[in-house]
Amino acid sequence: MPMKCKAHILRDWKREAAGAQSDEFGRGKMDEYRRRNYVAFTCLLYNHVDGMLYCGITAYDADIFYKFDPRTGEWTSLGWAEVGEQYDVKIHRSLTFDTDGTIYGATACLHDVSRRLDAPGGKIFTFDPATNRYDVLSTPVKYDYIQTITMDTQRRLIYGLTYPVFKFFKYDIEADEVTDYDFIGSITHISALDDRGRFWGTWHWTKHCLFCYDPEVDEITWFNHSIPNGPQGRDIMYPGAGPVDCMINGGDGYLYIGSTLGELIRLNPDTAACDYLGKPFDSRRMPGLMVGRDGLIYGCGGDSYAGQMFTYDRETNAFTNLGAIYDPELDTSCYRTHDLTVDDENVFYVAETDNPDRSGYLWECRMD
Repeated sequence: MPMKCKAHILRDWKREAAGAQSDEFGRGKMDEYRRRNYVAFTCLLYNHVDGMLYCGITAYDADIFYKFDPRTGEWTSLGWAEVGEQYDVKIHRSLTFDTDGTIYGATACLHDVSRRLDAPGGKIFTFDPATNRYDVLSTPVKYDYIQTITMDTQRRLIYGLTYPVFKFFKYDIEADEVTDYDFIGSITHISALDDRGRFWGTWHWTKHCLFCYDPEVDEITWFNHSIPNGPQGRDIMYPGAGPVDCMINGGDGYLYIGSTLGELIRLNPDTAACDYLGKPFDSRRMPGLMVGRDGLIYGCGGDSYAGQMFTYDRETNAFTNLGAIYDPELDTSCYRTHDLTVDDENVFYVAETDNPDRSGYLWECRMD
């Protein structure tokens, strides 16, 4: 199954000669070239109604929400900079659909702790693709920004994890109420709900054990074990972060976890037991997982220009490495994958982030 990849460029910053400063937010604001041209792709959401790909990005000018037309290759800014504030510099892993097609999102940050008390906190918002209208619903946790959200459309709940302080919160959409469960000491890149609507995450700053929140009884169960190789996978995303790079509901009663070490794990929500399924490539990271139309699990991972895709067949327990995410015309590879989605034509799209040499690209991956 040969894979052909093409990079789509929104903005194209190239690395300056000067070294990085400790305050990336301050550096981005002070350097006009970087502020205007550096972007990284952090989350992707394909809309089956309008055929557009909605992209959450990192951008120092707060212009962090775009749509991409796969048919024409055109980009359209959705104008978040006019709605938000200067510390809203990315939508990390926080885009999801409601049942009526409304997009829910949340804003993340990059500033240092020296600016913490100046920044109001991350916002949960809605966006209507038909009218291009925003509604800012809540700032759930003062000062802290939102790295990831998971939505329970049935119960009208949004769960979130914050940064730089790793807090867990629940937002009740209908009641417009926030429950702040405060510091949990760990963070997943993206979490998931099991078939009973329970939210799964990690807690404890060194062990990164599993926990689940059950909305039916309003209780958290704190487990005393992590995923396989969990402690070895900590701090890879960023200091303090846990080993869960991605988590999805597989539709078969299990949750599937991509680890920061590039390993695929299966979680049984009934027992919290974890099975190690394997490692499809040599590099680290596995931030993108999804169930394909053929029933295979598709994933992306890789680090330091080793971005690649794979499939996992649950019937045969077999991995297939689909190859490198590489554009031969530009002669460049995906530096670090961050999210994965697919359109109606079965074309996959991969978000690229954290490239130290240039802006991140949106990668189109076609399977022959």
